[in-house]
Amino acid sequence: MSPTPPNSDQLRQVHELNRLFLTYLQTRVGADRDCLGLPDGARSTLRKTSAEELAAIAEFPRALFDLALDDHAAPHVRDPLPSRDDAARHALCLTILLCAWTLSRQSAYHARLLLGLEPRAIQRLRAMRLSDLQQLAHVRQLVLCAFAGRDWIWTELLTDTRPEARQQLALVALQPGLAHDWPERRATHRGP
Repeated sequence: MSPTPPNSDQLRQVHELNRLFLTYLQTRVGADRDCLGLPDGARSTLRKTSAEELAAIAEFPRALFDLALDDHAAPHVRDPLPSRDDAARHALCLTILLCAWTLSRQSAYHARLLLGLEPRAIQRLRAMRLSDLQQLAHVRQLVLCAFAGRDWIWTELLTDTRPEARQQLALVALQPGLAHDWPERRATHRGP
């Protein structure tokens, strides 16, 4: 039996998470802060991207962020959130974690397809209690840009608006093992 495709609610949730993530990244780019692994070449483009363009980019069918669940244990002491940036980061991480936790419990296949989660991370999420997520959201490097080291994906994502280019990029991004099995390639931006 073949897996069922994601339903429209699941896709809308990923689109909304992408929009939140891109908005957060754009704020960090504007303040010349760490951009969670966003390639340097994509920063100036993201800085100039309008809200409408961000919304269109967010419609990507896979998360534009990665959850680094395998690398971190939940902290035992609650971070005091001393700054507005810390509070914004925590809110973003907690929102993403809650959605990933729910999706991983609904379907491991959809969690892998839509969020790019590895089986070990899905198992870890499924084993967590809801209260664990609050603490885990304090981990600094928990949410990072997806496709780290794949500058060409970010360049094309932020600049190429042609529907066929978007579709091709989505097909590439939905492939399992993209992060470690696919070779680097240079961006091939073609005009509108």
